Amino acid sequence: MVKRVLLAALCSAVLMFLWGFLFWGLLNMGSLLMQPLPAELDVLASLRGSQAPSGMYVYPAPQGMNDAEKMEEFTRQHREGPLLQLAYRAEGSEPMPPAVLALGFGHYFVVALLTATMVAFGGKGLTCFLSRFMSVMTMVVAATIWANAGDAIWWFHSPRYCLGNSIYQLVAGALMAAVVAAVVKPQGTAE
Repeated sequence: MVKRVLLAALCSAVLMFLWGFLFWGLLNMGSLLMQPLPAELDVLASLRGSQAPSGMYVYPAPQGMNDAEKMEEFTRQHREGPLLQLAYRAEGSEPMPPAVLALGFGHYFVVALLTATMVAFGGKGLTCFLSRFMSVMTMVVAATIWANAGDAIWWFHSPRYCLGNSIYQLVAGALMAAVVAAVVKPQGTAE
């Protein structure tokens, strides 16, 4: 069983990695789903000039949930806009360096390994390919809705970006579901 779980995780990771290369690289979906900052915004100069460390930044940011004046100012800024969430890395990076690609592949492998393990322990209820596939896809759909709809609701990410990212994740998840359902057969099943 362990060999099947590892094989399913490895094959799934390879397929998800290739799908990511196709979706984000060859199809260049990033340019359709994300817009560059307008040149007139002086965000980068401000961040560089302030020596801001790498991290996640939001504007407006609540500075004191128990301080009435600070909450009033936060509420005013939030109502007036703009609202901004920014992942910032001060030191820069090569585009898609080998270490990032390796970490991405490792991420896919771990997700697929956990998924294959879940199916392996699924028992007699997952008796056929379709039941295993649908079990994994239910998890994939739930995770995709959780993450992308949550980002659109709570962080005001653009619906277009969230929809595009959802499509990416659903296809990647379907690839993983197909491999896991085909390779991992829980103990006690006849198939």
